[in-house]
Amino acid sequence: MELRWLDDFCALARTRHFSRAADERHVSQPTFSRRIKLLEEEIGVTLIDRNSLPLTLTPAGEVFLLSCEDISTRLRQTKSQCRAIDQQQQEQLTLATGQALLLNFLPGWRQQLATQLQGNDGLEVNLSANNWIGSEYSQALLQGQCDLLLTYWHPAMQLDAELKPEAVDFITLGQDQLIPMSASNEYGQVKFDLDAIDPAPQIPYLAYHPQTLLAQVIAAQVQPLFTTQLLTVNENSQAISSKALIQQGFGLGWLPRSLAQEELQQGKLHIAGGTQWHIGLQIRLYRRRNDANIKLQNLWQMLIKTVA
Repeated sequence: MELRWLDDFCALARTRHFSRAADERHVSQPTFSRRIKLLEEEIGVTLIDRNSLPLTLTPAGEVFLLSCEDISTRLRQTKSQCRAIDQQQQEQLTLATGQALLLNFLPGWRQQLATQLQGNDGLEVNLSANNWIGSEYSQALLQGQCDLLLTYWHPAMQLDAELKPEAVDFITLGQDQLIPMSASNEYGQVKFDLDAIDPAPQIPYLAYHPQTLLAQVIAAQVQPLFTTQLLTVNENSQAISSKALIQQGFGLGWLPRSLAQEELQQGKLHIAGGTQWHIGLQIRLYRRRNDANIKLQNLWQMLIKTVA
């Protein structure tokens, strides 16, 4: 059964005339008559009494008309809803980021953005990005799985090799630091200290998975400075997980300062080394250069003016 046959039948029931109903449906009368006949064959009963003038519906046709009108109305409403959803999705911009920036930086930045836009920022956060690791973020942007990528950046990361200038644009939105941190010992002092006068032979180390961007930075920037052996006791792909283990005293690890600011102020975490162990990070927002989304282009131009 074709859905248009239902509208044909409703038009015939309304006009009680094949010719006028065919005109209303913008088809020839033979074509219209054939479609009504096909509908009757599909239903298996006669719906129209063709011997009466004007045409009348058979008892079965009267019953069918009620369902037909309901189905036709529901179909139009569903079409309208689907088109509205599709339009909304086309207007929505998808942003991907990791957990640390998702929970720390993004809420405040979106609030500022909404104020500048005088309304909703139109961003939809891709929560599946929480399961991505390393180069999966840049590949997701390049392959169109997201419109925007919010990420930490450092020259030691592989981002520049993957997100080439001819393919992407970026805006630097802020700064952060990657800092070694530790829980307190029983005396309320730093439990694991990279600068200790009498260092322990081994320090339990809560590392990042080697494929993560933060692991790339640590390997390049601070591992050559190690004067004592760090014994890797755990690897995590997310700074949030490392923070929980560090706070429980399981070892020393590097965290973005913004992620641990509250715990540092409360004394629940301590900085576990001097500035030679601190690594500066940029917070960057990337987009594809060939993305023709008008809303993205307008947002990007506004952001350029804001950070200029």
